[in-house]
Amino acid sequence: MKKNMKKSVATMMVLGMTLTGAAGVFAGTQLEKISAYLNHGISFNVGGAAYTPTDGNGKKLAPITYNNSTYLPVRALADALHVPVTYDGANKQVIIGETNSNPTALTNVTYTAAQKEAIQKAFAQFEGFETAYAPQQMTTGDTFKSVAAGGDGVNFIFNHMKVDVSPRDYSEGYTSKEVKLSNGVSAKWYSPSDIGMLTFELDDRYVTLSSPDHKLSQAQLQQIAVSVQKVKSGNDQGITAFENVSYSKQQLEQIRKSFAQFDGFTTAYAPQHMVAGDAFKSVGAGGDGVNFVFNRMNVTVSPRDYSFSYDGKTVKLPNGVSAKWYTPEKTDMLTFKLDDRYVTLSSQNNQLTHTQLEQMAVAVQKVK
Repeated sequence: MKKNMKKSVATMMVLGMTLTGAAGVFAGTQLEKISAYLNHGISFNVGGAAYTPTDGNGKKLAPITYNNSTYLPVRALADALHVPVTYDGANKQVIIGETNSNPTALTNVTYTAAQKEAIQKAFAQFEGFETAYAPQQMTTGDTFKSVAAGGDGVNFIFNHMKVDVSPRDYSEGYTSKEVKLSNGVSAKWYSPSDIGMLTFELDDRYVTLSSPDHKLSQAQLQQIAVSVQKVKSGNDQGITAFENVSYSKQQLEQIRKSFAQFDGFTTAYAPQHMVAGDAFKSVGAGGDGVNFVFNRMNVTVSPRDYSFSYDGKTVKLPNGVSAKWYTPEKTDMLTFKLDDRYVTLSSQNNQLTHTQLEQMAVAVQKVK
Protein backbone atom coordinates (compact mmCIF):
# COMPACT_ATOMS: atom_id res chain seq x y z
CA MET A 1 0.00 0.00 0.00
CA LYS A 2 1.41 3.37 -0.96
CA LYS A 3 2.80 5.64 1.76
CA ASN A 4 0.54 8.57 0.87
CA MET A 5 -2.51 6.34 1.21
CA LYS A 6 -1.31 5.20 4.61
CA LYS A 7 -0.84 8.79 5.73
CA SER A 8 -4.31 9.90 4.63
CA VAL A 9 -5.96 6.90 6.23
CA ALA A 10 -3.92 7.41 9.40
CA THR A 11 -5.08 11.05 9.56
CA MET A 12 -8.72 9.95 9.56
CA MET A 13 -8.00 7.28 12.14
CA VAL A 14 -6.72 9.78 14.70
CA LEU A 15 -10.18 11.29 14.99
CA GLY A 16 -11.72 7.97 15.90
CA MET A 17 -9.09 6.45 18.15
CA THR A 18 -9.80 3.32 20.16
CA LEU A 19 -6.50 3.02 21.98
CA THR A 20 -6.30 0.61 24.88
CA GLY A 21 -6.01 2.57 28.10
CA ALA A 22 -6.82 5.90 26.43
CA ALA A 23 -10.36 6.17 27.85
CA GLY A 24 -10.62 8.70 30.62
CA VAL A 25 -7.34 10.48 29.91
CA PHE A 26 -9.02 13.61 28.56
CA ALA A 27 -10.38 15.08 31.74
CA GLY A 28 -12.45 18.15 32.58
CA THR A 29 -13.13 20.70 29.86
CA GLN A 30 -11.34 18.66 27.19
CA LEU A 31 -14.39 16.40 26.85
CA GLU A 32 -17.33 17.49 24.71
CA LYS A 33 -20.57 15.51 24.58
CA ILE A 34 -21.89 14.70 21.09
CA SER A 35 -24.62 12.57 19.53
CA ALA A 36 -23.24 10.04 17.02
CA TYR A 37 -24.10 6.67 15.46
CA LEU A 38 -22.32 3.34 15.17
CA ASN A 39 -22.49 2.67 11.44
CA HIS A 40 -22.81 -1.09 10.87
CA GLY A 41 -23.48 -0.61 7.14
CA ILE A 42 -19.87 0.17 6.21
CA SER A 43 -17.48 -2.64 5.27
CA PHE A 44 -13.69 -2.54 4.85
CA ASN A 45 -11.26 -3.67 2.17
CA VAL A 46 -7.54 -3.50 2.99
CA GLY A 47 -4.93 -4.32 0.36
CA GLY A 48 -7.54 -5.97 -1.88
CA ALA A 49 -8.99 -8.24 0.81
CA ALA A 50 -12.06 -7.95 3.02
CA TYR A 51 -11.20 -6.81 6.53
CA THR A 52 -13.19 -6.67 9.77
CA PRO A 53 -11.75 -4.38 12.49
CA THR A 54 -11.76 -5.89 15.97
CA ASP A 55 -10.59 -4.84 19.43
CA GLY A 56 -8.00 -6.62 21.58
CA ASN A 57 -10.61 -9.20 22.65
CA GLY A 58 -11.69 -10.01 19.11
CA LYS A 59 -14.97 -8.05 19.36
CA LYS A 60 -16.11 -6.53 16.05
CA LEU A 61 -15.77 -2.74 15.84
CA ALA A 62 -17.96 -0.40 13.82
CA PRO A 63 -17.10 3.08 12.52
CA ILE A 64 -18.86 6.13 13.96
CA THR A 65 -20.87 8.54 11.80
CA TYR A 66 -21.10 12.11 13.07
CA ASN A 67 -22.06 15.26 11.14
CA ASN A 68 -21.80 13.39 7.80
CA SER A 69 -18.22 12.30 8.56
CA THR A 70 -17.09 8.75 9.31
CA TYR A 71 -14.57 8.08 12.07
CA LEU A 72 -12.58 4.85 12.00
CA PRO A 73 -11.02 2.80 14.84
CA VAL A 74 -7.37 3.85 14.77
CA ARG A 75 -5.86 0.84 16.55
CA ALA A 76 -7.53 -1.84 14.44
CA LEU A 77 -6.89 -0.12 11.12
CA ALA A 78 -3.29 0.77 12.01
CA ASP A 79 -2.61 -2.92 12.61
CA ALA A 80 -4.20 -3.84 9.28
CA LEU A 81 -1.90 -1.35 7.53
CA HIS A 82 1.13 -2.32 9.64
CA VAL A 83 1.42 1.28 10.84
CA PRO A 84 2.67 1.53 14.45
CA VAL A 85 0.39 3.52 16.78
CA THR A 86 0.99 4.45 20.41
CA TYR A 87 -0.48 6.83 22.96
CA ASP A 88 1.72 9.24 24.92
CA GLY A 89 -0.26 9.76 28.12
CA ALA A 90 2.06 12.44 29.46
CA ASN A 91 1.55 14.66 26.43
CA LYS A 92 -1.96 13.38 25.59
CA GLN A 93 -0.84 12.61 22.06
CA VAL A 94 -1.64 9.83 19.61
CA ILE A 95 1.53 8.82 17.73
CA ILE A 96 1.05 7.16 14.33
CA GLY A 97 4.08 5.90 12.44
CA GLU A 98 7.69 6.04 13.57
CA THR A 99 8.94 8.72 15.94
CA ASN A 100 12.16 10.61 15.26
CA SER A 101 14.15 8.19 17.39
CA ASN A 102 15.78 5.17 15.77
CA PRO A 103 12.87 2.75 15.21
CA THR A 104 15.11 -0.28 14.97
CA ALA A 105 17.47 0.29 17.91
CA LEU A 106 18.24 -3.24 19.11
CA THR A 107 20.11 -4.80 21.99
CA ASN A 108 21.42 -8.33 22.50
CA VAL A 109 19.35 -10.81 24.49
CA THR A 110 21.57 -12.18 27.25
CA TYR A 111 20.11 -15.51 28.32
CA THR A 112 21.15 -16.88 31.71
CA ALA A 113 22.33 -20.48 32.07
CA ALA A 114 18.93 -21.38 33.54
CA GLN A 115 17.10 -19.72 30.63
CA LYS A 116 19.25 -21.51 28.07
CA GLU A 117 18.47 -24.80 29.80
CA ALA A 118 14.74 -23.98 29.71
CA ILE A 119 14.98 -23.24 25.97
CA GLN A 120 16.69 -26.57 25.31
CA LYS A 121 14.10 -28.44 27.38
CA ALA A 122 11.20 -26.74 25.60
CA PHE A 123 12.41 -27.91 22.18
CA ALA A 124 13.27 -31.38 23.52
CA GLN A 125 9.57 -31.99 24.19
CA PHE A 126 8.94 -32.30 20.44
CA GLU A 127 10.25 -35.44 18.74
CA GLY A 128 12.32 -34.63 15.66
CA PHE A 129 12.31 -30.94 16.60
CA GLU A 130 14.90 -30.97 19.38
CA THR A 131 17.32 -28.46 17.84
CA ALA A 132 16.76 -25.22 19.75
CA TYR A 133 16.42 -21.80 18.12
CA ALA A 134 16.00 -18.44 19.85
CA PRO A 135 15.89 -14.70 19.09
CA GLN A 136 19.26 -13.14 19.87
CA GLN A 137 18.10 -9.54 19.80
CA MET A 138 15.23 -7.42 21.12
CA THR A 139 14.34 -3.75 20.99
CA THR A 140 16.19 -1.55 23.45
CA GLY A 141 14.24 -1.46 26.71
CA ASP A 142 12.44 -4.78 26.18
CA THR A 143 12.89 -7.76 28.53
CA PHE A 144 12.82 -11.53 28.02
CA LYS A 145 10.26 -13.06 30.39
CA SER A 146 9.79 -16.78 29.67
CA VAL A 147 9.95 -19.67 27.22
CA ALA A 148 7.68 -22.71 27.07
CA ALA A 149 6.50 -25.51 24.82
CA GLY A 150 2.88 -24.98 23.84
CA GLY A 151 0.60 -26.28 21.12
CA ASP A 152 2.88 -27.42 18.32
CA GLY A 153 5.86 -25.18 18.98
CA VAL A 154 7.99 -23.22 21.41
CA ASN A 155 6.89 -19.75 22.55
CA PHE A 156 9.24 -16.96 23.66
CA ILE A 157 7.57 -14.19 25.65
CA PHE A 158 9.06 -10.69 25.99
CA ASN A 159 7.42 -7.61 27.48
CA HIS A 160 6.66 -6.24 24.02
CA MET A 161 7.14 -9.21 21.72
CA LYS A 162 6.20 -12.84 21.17
CA VAL A 163 8.25 -15.25 19.06
CA ASP A 164 6.90 -18.70 18.09
CA VAL A 165 9.07 -21.42 16.56
CA SER A 166 7.04 -24.28 15.08
CA PRO A 167 7.02 -26.89 12.30
CA ARG A 168 3.70 -25.34 11.27
CA ASP A 169 3.17 -22.34 9.00
CA TYR A 170 0.53 -20.38 10.93
CA SER A 171 -0.04 -18.03 7.99
CA GLU A 172 -1.64 -20.70 5.75
CA GLY A 173 -5.17 -19.72 4.75
CA TYR A 174 -4.70 -16.00 5.46
CA THR A 175 -4.22 -13.17 3.01
CA SER A 176 -0.61 -12.08 3.35
CA LYS A 177 1.92 -9.53 2.12
CA GLU A 178 5.38 -10.76 1.08
CA VAL A 179 8.45 -8.85 2.27
CA LYS A 180 12.21 -9.33 2.13
CA LEU A 181 14.07 -9.27 5.42
CA SER A 182 17.31 -7.31 5.52
CA ASN A 183 19.32 -10.55 5.15
CA GLY A 184 17.49 -11.45 1.91
CA VAL A 185 15.17 -14.06 3.45
CA SER A 186 11.53 -14.01 2.25
CA ALA A 187 8.85 -13.46 4.89
CA LYS A 188 5.18 -12.50 4.96
CA TRP A 189 2.86 -10.35 7.04
CA TYR A 190 -0.68 -11.46 7.83
CA SER A 191 -3.36 -10.48 10.37
CA PRO A 192 -5.53 -13.28 11.79
CA SER A 193 -6.89 -10.79 14.38
CA ASP A 194 -5.99 -7.22 15.29
CA ILE A 195 -2.33 -8.23 15.76
CA GLY A 196 0.01 -8.28 12.75
CA MET A 197 2.11 -11.46 12.40
CA LEU A 198 5.44 -11.88 10.60
CA THR A 199 6.32 -15.42 9.47
CA PHE A 200 9.35 -16.83 7.68
CA GLU A 201 10.86 -20.28 7.10
CA LEU A 202 14.10 -21.13 8.90
CA ASP A 203 15.58 -24.54 8.11
CA ASP A 204 12.90 -27.14 8.99
CA ARG A 205 10.62 -24.77 10.92
CA TYR A 206 8.65 -21.55 10.77
CA VAL A 207 9.30 -18.51 12.96
CA THR A 208 6.42 -16.14 13.75
CA LEU A 209 6.91 -12.78 15.46
CA SER A 210 4.28 -10.39 16.80
CA SER A 211 3.85 -7.56 19.29
CA PRO A 212 0.69 -8.26 21.33
CA ASP A 213 0.76 -4.84 22.99
CA HIS A 214 1.41 -3.10 19.63
CA LYS A 215 4.58 -1.46 20.97
CA LEU A 216 6.84 -2.70 18.17
CA SER A 217 6.60 -1.60 14.56
CA GLN A 218 6.81 -3.72 11.44
CA ALA A 219 10.38 -2.48 10.85
CA GLN A 220 11.45 -3.47 14.37
CA LEU A 221 10.00 -6.97 14.13
CA GLN A 222 11.63 -7.50 10.74
CA GLN A 223 15.02 -6.52 12.19
CA ILE A 224 14.60 -8.86 15.14
CA ALA A 225 13.53 -11.71 12.83
CA VAL A 226 17.02 -11.69 11.29
CA SER A 227 18.53 -12.51 14.70
CA VAL A 228 16.61 -15.77 15.31
CA GLN A 229 19.32 -18.43 15.30
CA LYS A 230 20.28 -21.89 16.49
CA VAL A 231 21.13 -22.20 20.17
CA LYS A 232 24.35 -24.13 20.54
CA SER A 233 24.59 -27.09 22.86
CA GLY A 234 27.18 -28.10 25.40
CA ASN A 235 29.34 -25.54 27.17
CA ASP A 236 28.83 -23.00 24.37
CA GLN A 237 25.05 -22.64 24.41
CA GLY A 238 24.93 -18.98 23.53
CA ILE A 239 25.91 -17.16 20.37
CA THR A 240 29.31 -15.64 19.86
CA ALA A 241 29.61 -12.41 21.84
CA PHE A 242 29.26 -9.50 19.45
CA GLU A 243 28.57 -5.79 19.40
CA ASN A 244 26.48 -3.62 17.09
CA VAL A 245 28.54 -1.58 14.63
CA SER A 246 27.62 2.06 15.20
CA TYR A 247 28.49 3.86 11.97
CA SER A 248 28.78 7.64 12.14
CA LYS A 249 26.94 9.84 9.60
CA GLN A 250 30.21 10.38 7.76
CA GLN A 251 30.91 6.64 7.63
CA LEU A 252 27.40 5.89 6.33
CA GLU A 253 27.88 8.54 3.65
CA GLN A 254 31.19 6.95 2.67
CA ILE A 255 29.56 3.50 2.48
CA ARG A 256 26.84 4.80 0.14
CA LYS A 257 29.42 6.64 -2.01
CA SER A 258 31.48 3.44 -2.31
CA PHE A 259 28.53 1.47 -3.67
CA ALA A 260 27.47 4.37 -5.92
CA GLN A 261 30.72 3.97 -7.88
CA PHE A 262 29.40 0.74 -9.41
CA ASP A 263 26.69 1.12 -12.05
CA GLY A 264 23.69 -1.09 -11.22
CA PHE A 265 25.15 -1.92 -7.82
CA THR A 266 24.27 1.24 -5.93
CA THR A 267 22.21 -0.27 -3.10
CA ALA A 268 24.48 -0.20 -0.04
CA TYR A 269 24.99 -3.18 2.29
CA ALA A 270 27.12 -3.30 5.44
CA PRO A 271 27.92 -5.59 8.39
CA GLN A 272 25.84 -4.59 11.41
CA HIS A 273 27.72 -6.69 13.99
CA MET A 274 31.34 -7.29 14.94
CA VAL A 275 32.89 -9.46 17.63
CA ALA A 276 33.16 -7.82 21.02
CA GLY A 277 36.30 -5.70 21.16
CA ASP A 278 36.69 -5.28 17.39
CA ALA A 279 36.55 -1.87 15.67
CA PHE A 280 35.51 -0.61 12.24
CA LYS A 281 38.40 1.12 10.44
CA SER A 282 37.47 1.99 6.86
CA VAL A 283 35.37 1.30 3.77
CA GLY A 284 36.23 1.79 0.12
CA ALA A 285 35.47 0.71 -3.45
CA GLY A 286 38.19 -1.55 -4.80
CA GLY A 287 38.43 -4.08 -7.62
CA ASP A 288 34.86 -5.12 -8.39
CA GLY A 289 33.32 -4.58 -4.96
CA VAL A 290 33.18 -2.65 -1.72
CA ASN A 291 35.60 -3.58 1.07
CA PHE A 292 34.98 -3.10 4.80
CA VAL A 293 38.05 -3.29 7.02
CA PHE A 294 37.85 -3.99 10.76
CA ASN A 295 40.72 -4.67 13.14
CA ARG A 296 39.96 -8.40 13.07
CA MET A 297 37.73 -8.87 10.04
CA ASN A 298 37.41 -8.03 6.34
CA VAL A 299 34.06 -8.00 4.57
CA THR A 300 33.74 -7.65 0.78
CA VAL A 301 30.45 -7.11 -1.04
CA SER A 302 30.68 -7.79 -4.78
CA PRO A 303 28.64 -8.97 -7.79
CA ARG A 304 31.33 -11.64 -8.19
CA ASP A 305 31.50 -15.04 -6.49
CA TYR A 306 35.19 -15.26 -5.53
CA SER A 307 34.82 -18.91 -4.49
CA PHE A 308 33.64 -20.06 -7.93
CA SER A 309 36.85 -21.85 -9.01
CA TYR A 310 37.82 -23.20 -5.59
CA ASP A 311 36.85 -26.39 -3.81
CA GLY A 312 35.16 -25.71 -0.51
CA LYS A 313 32.84 -26.83 2.24
CA THR A 314 29.17 -25.89 2.19
CA VAL A 315 27.69 -24.81 5.53
CA LYS A 316 24.41 -23.42 6.82
CA LEU A 317 24.56 -20.04 8.52
CA PRO A 318 22.55 -19.66 11.76
CA ASN A 319 19.71 -18.05 9.78
CA GLY A 320 19.47 -21.02 7.38
CA VAL A 321 21.27 -19.39 4.42
CA SER A 322 23.77 -21.59 2.53
CA ALA A 323 27.39 -20.46 2.51
CA LYS A 324 30.77 -21.83 1.43
CA TRP A 325 34.15 -21.98 3.10
CA TYR A 326 37.23 -22.02 0.84
CA THR A 327 40.94 -21.23 1.19
CA PRO A 328 42.61 -19.50 -1.80
CA GLU A 329 45.86 -19.00 0.15
CA LYS A 330 46.47 -19.15 3.90
CA THR A 331 43.30 -17.30 4.92
CA ASP A 332 39.93 -19.05 5.09
CA MET A 333 37.12 -17.23 3.26
CA LEU A 334 33.36 -17.48 3.84
CA THR A 335 31.10 -16.57 0.91
CA PHE A 336 27.30 -16.48 0.56
CA LYS A 337 24.80 -14.91 -1.81
CA LEU A 338 22.71 -11.99 -0.56
CA ASP A 339 20.12 -10.70 -3.03
CA ASP A 340 22.03 -9.79 -6.25
CA ARG A 341 25.52 -9.90 -4.75
CA TYR A 342 28.04 -12.08 -2.93
CA VAL A 343 29.40 -11.35 0.53
CA THR A 344 32.83 -12.65 1.53
CA LEU A 345 34.19 -12.56 5.09
CA SER A 346 37.67 -13.35 6.35
CA SER A 347 39.87 -12.67 9.34
CA GLN A 348 43.38 -11.30 9.07
CA ASN A 349 45.85 -13.76 10.59
CA ASN A 350 42.85 -16.01 11.40
CA GLN A 351 42.04 -14.07 14.57
CA LEU A 352 38.36 -15.02 14.34
CA THR A 353 37.02 -18.56 14.27
CA HIS A 354 34.70 -20.03 11.63
CA THR A 355 31.86 -19.82 14.13
CA GLN A 356 32.46 -16.13 14.78
CA LEU A 357 32.59 -15.25 11.08
CA GLU A 358 29.42 -17.25 10.41
CA GLN A 359 27.71 -15.23 13.14
CA MET A 360 28.93 -11.96 11.62
CA ALA A 361 27.77 -13.06 8.17
CA VAL A 362 24.15 -13.14 9.34
CA ALA A 363 24.34 -9.45 10.23
CA VAL A 364 25.30 -8.15 6.77
CA GLN A 365 22.25 -6.13 5.74
CA LYS A 366 20.99 -3.30 3.57
CA VAL A 367 21.88 0.19 4.75
CA LYS A 368 18.70 2.24 5.11
